[in-house]
Amino acid sequence: MNANFMQLDRLPSAGESLQAHGVFQEHGGKGLNLGVGLHRLGLKVRLLLGIGADNAGKSAREFLTSEGLDMRGVYDLPANSGYGVGFIATNGKNFLAAYHGANTLINEQHVQAQCQSMNQLDWVCAQFEAPDNAILAAFEIGKQRGAMTYLNPSPWRTPSAQMLALTDVLVVNATEAALMFALPAAEHWDAQTWLTQLPTLPHPYAYLIVTLAEHGAISISASGEIHHQAAFNITQIDATGAGDAFGCGLVYALSQQCDIAHTLHLANACGARVAASKGILDALPYPTQITEFIATQSN
Repeated sequence: MNANFMQLDRLPSAGESLQAHGVFQEHGGKGLNLGVGLHRLGLKVRLLLGIGADNAGKSAREFLTSEGLDMRGVYDLPANSGYGVGFIATNGKNFLAAYHGANTLINEQHVQAQCQSMNQLDWVCAQFEAPDNAILAAFEIGKQRGAMTYLNPSPWRTPSAQMLALTDVLVVNATEAALMFALPAAEHWDAQTWLTQLPTLPHPYAYLIVTLAEHGAISISASGEIHHQAAFNITQIDATGAGDAFGCGLVYALSQQCDIAHTLHLANACGARVAASKGILDALPYPTQITEFIATQSN
């Protein structure tokens, strides 16, 4: 996906035009960010991604190749590459819109072809820039092969019961949790309210995790164990992509058999590093960088 950002003093109201004081562009998209981030942390990643036969697709392919990613699952498809547009205020708040483009053409056949060529499959990670049929096929194959499944239902649409039944780790932010569980006020809850309310929500997953921005992250396991991990104290520049970076740290730590406290600590660190930076890709960390970030925050 080609990601385009406007920097403004504040976010506009409906029908209002504002002058931006900055603009920048980079490769992006939730799946691309997650794949690049996990690769940088040291995991072996097979991206399943659709790109268009256009300049944006060509540039994305060149970038991913330069990162050293396995490109066998990056398909040239007959549609425009995905595009995203973000407005970012000086206080770091944002709103975003995404056109998924060629990603919408990824299907079960693409999934099956990639899975058949993989000798080992430990995790299947999905987000909602991909269509449901492809995600379901990937999760079904993953479960058959003993893999863990990770779902971040963003950009938001309601996950199907079939998909949730195949999900091991479900990660939502407070706004998505409010929509998913029909809790209109939940996006404004503080961490203490979440600690009280989380046990009342359905949690058949290995982990249900709600990210709470400056309030950190909270998790509940299938057995009912709850953990709250405080956020890092940063000056937020742009929260775009912080959730993707959180997912990178989360999946990496769980893949290393870390306990939930360490897992959320690392995930929060990855998210905070991105939120304290302009842009996403340059801030997705390598292991030494996240170790340095945590050490700096601890001083």
